[in-house]
Amino acid sequence: MSNLAVFSPTLVAGHAALFIPAPRNAQDANLPAFAGGKSPNTPCTCSNGFGGKNAPRDGCDMGLRANGGGQPCLWWSQGCSIGCDVCATAAGGTAPINGAAPHADKIGFRTRYCNSTLKATLPREAWTMNVDAAEGSDSDSYRYNPWRAPGFAPVVDPCGQAGGKYKQTPVGGDSAFTDTSLSQMGDLGGTTLPPSLSKALWTAGGEADVAWGLRYNHGGGYSYRLCPASEPLTEACFQRTPLAFVRSAQALVWNNGTRYPLAGVFVDEGTRPAGSTWARNPIPRVNDDNKGLHNESSCPGPNGRSGPGCIQFPAPCPQDDGPYAWSTDGSGQGACSGDWTAGLIADKVVVPAGLKGDYVLSWRWDCEETAQIWSNCADVHIV
Repeated sequence: MSNLAVFSPTLVAGHAALFIPAPRNAQDANLPAFAGGKSPNTPCTCSNGFGGKNAPRDGCDMGLRANGGGQPCLWWSQGCSIGCDVCATAAGGTAPINGAAPHADKIGFRTRYCNSTLKATLPREAWTMNVDAAEGSDSDSYRYNPWRAPGFAPVVDPCGQAGGKYKQTPVGGDSAFTDTSLSQMGDLGGTTLPPSLSKALWTAGGEADVAWGLRYNHGGGYSYRLCPASEPLTEACFQRTPLAFVRSAQALVWNNGTRYPLAGVFVDEGTRPAGSTWARNPIPRVNDDNKGLHNESSCPGPNGRSGPGCIQFPAPCPQDDGPYAWSTDGSGQGACSGDWTAGLIADKVVVPAGLKGDYVLSWRWDCEETAQIWSNCADVHIV
């Protein structure tokens, strides 16, 4: 039996970013093209979706995401299936990378990008997509994607790849990145992103605040890991020091400062490295089409956005008025569901005793709806 615990304290590509501590991936925040939440491509930091039609030109309210800025949500790995040695995009080929019908546009849909026979290890209680599907059946459309065996999918780079691909590789979804004087599409974060000028100060044996935020939601779950700043920033290095969560501390923090404690769902068996703890993304995905749903009739559409098949699991906060609440402002989110940009997902992690000096923190979000993994890296100094 899986050791999954629930703790209670009182088509597009998914996008998300680390915001606490501020990541290296936000290095372009001070460039004029990104000042005040502006962005030539996909805004990462608007606190209500796209921030309005003029946000790319005029900027937007960044809320708690002002700690990041720039393009931190555009660093990720694609074509990454559980059990594979490399992601499908790693070689930088020119062949299209697609999912299977009826959702060929969704990377990883009923598709594994290698010949591995590794089966999913995730307990059903931690699923975030098609949670009523028969496991292993055709309607279990996301069984090869990273969250279904946390940590068992490879990454192109543990700090993310700019734009999620090399320029020449055709991949569906919002694989966009604005080339700047600091980084270009296809750059690998672990080797090209310089250390931040300021470092978060952590205490060995203590607890540290971390938080990340969604732009587009693809379910799944996440973990935090450390690698000494003096070593090459490889996935193997980060896997040596996974961080434990303070399991009573997960919360949603709205941009107005309101904090809502959550009953976090944590998984620590069937994970890689063995014994590492991962947290389920607490914000439920809300589908806006029927393709590949377990029970298509339960979510009338396309763009029906109502019915038991549209929201993937019950929303965690009472502000969602009923289980199928949905915004009407075009931002693609409910009070705490869908593409939630109204705040951050906050946690505390335990800093291992005995560590000292400069380290790099890697935040890794394994998606379930797609074969994609978002990664950001941040600098910390441990005393």
